[in-house]
Amino acid sequence: MIDSSLKLTPEPLIAHSFYRIPRISGLIVGIWPRWSRPWYICLVFFFSFFVVLVGAVGENLYGCLHLDNLVIALEAFCPGSTKAVCVLKMTIFFMHLPQWHSLSERLRHMLYENQDEVSQRMLVGLSTTANRLSLLLLASGSMTNTAFNVQPLIMALYRWWQELPGQVELPFNISLPAFAIQQPMFPFTYLLLTASGFCTVFTFSFVDGYFLCSCMYICGVFRLVQQDIRRTFDDFKEVNVFTTSINNGIRQKLQIIIERHNAIIDLCTDLTSQFTVIVLMHFLSAAFVLCSTILDIMLNTSSLSGLTYICYSIAALTQLFLYCYGGNHVNESSLAVADVLYEIEWYKCDARTRKMILMILRRSQRAKRIAVPFFTPSLPAFSSILSTTGSYITLLKTFL
Repeated sequence: MIDSSLKLTPEPLIAHSFYRIPRISGLIVGIWPRWSRPWYICLVFFFSFFVVLVGAVGENLYGCLHLDNLVIALEAFCPGSTKAVCVLKMTIFFMHLPQWHSLSERLRHMLYENQDEVSQRMLVGLSTTANRLSLLLLASGSMTNTAFNVQPLIMALYRWWQELPGQVELPFNISLPAFAIQQPMFPFTYLLLTASGFCTVFTFSFVDGYFLCSCMYICGVFRLVQQDIRRTFDDFKEVNVFTTSINNGIRQKLQIIIERHNAIIDLCTDLTSQFTVIVLMHFLSAAFVLCSTILDIMLNTSSLSGLTYICYSIAALTQLFLYCYGGNHVNESSLAVADVLYEIEWYKCDARTRKMILMILRRSQRAKRIAVPFFTPSLPAFSSILSTTGSYITLLKTFL
């Protein structure tokens, strides 16, 4: 919870952009972290969860039933696998909403503590980058979903214009009961699948954007620690050897810095534990999704379908990049604390103060990673997955 003292002070600059894009997406599907769960929020969540689950089950089942036709199967597996991972993300977030809310509030408290204008502008810069990347993911996902939904309508209009026989087409290749694709249920089924696509987009925009924003905010508080360390020694640059009173003052400030540094590390640990399953499943499916979308582009003869899967590839790459970009920033900013400690004039301190500095240095030299089994989100991992995807495509092309 935020201290009452923080509520009495004016809101800092970071307050206006704090989780802005993820918060909007999370509210739309009913999984924005909060302590209480009003009935209407639960209703929104259960509707979103239901339509995404229907899409995940139906599309993956359709792909399994049409394995004899690779193009048709991949067109079902691509969105189906994305929706299956979204079902997992929605379940994890809804089951642990209080824990997510607590994590967000702890981050908010750390970001609001230092209201220095220079520090706040630095934090706003990081937050703006995170929100822009989250918006890019939301835009690319919305374009992909719109392409899926509009394509059958364009094809139906073309058949009507050319006076060709009509054909029942849904936005996604999906296995449904016969009554669901017949009149009068067909329009409702079409709208349901359209809602399934948009709920999927808002879900991964929220979850992936939440991860990226959290990582960038953690990077920001690590940078605040670096600034505090520099400021602690800046006032004594002209002093050759620190006196007892100076050392006592420095130790008091370092004690506060140590507590904040430990709190940030604990926050990283909690974020990692909460996101372990989500990141693991996302990375395990990332190469398959990218491979499938690129193969769809290569094998599909329809220009409309090709454009749809180009949008899909951009969204999938953006989604994967957000995890790697955020994890990489946490790693680098945690290591940068050690660099700052090495650069200060620690040799002017007495033995007791040096031991305190050494304690922070030793801990900060172990980079804090958002690590999960088999994977650590980072830019080298992003490059590795792209390389693996290329290898999969080359292998599959030999069987085509």
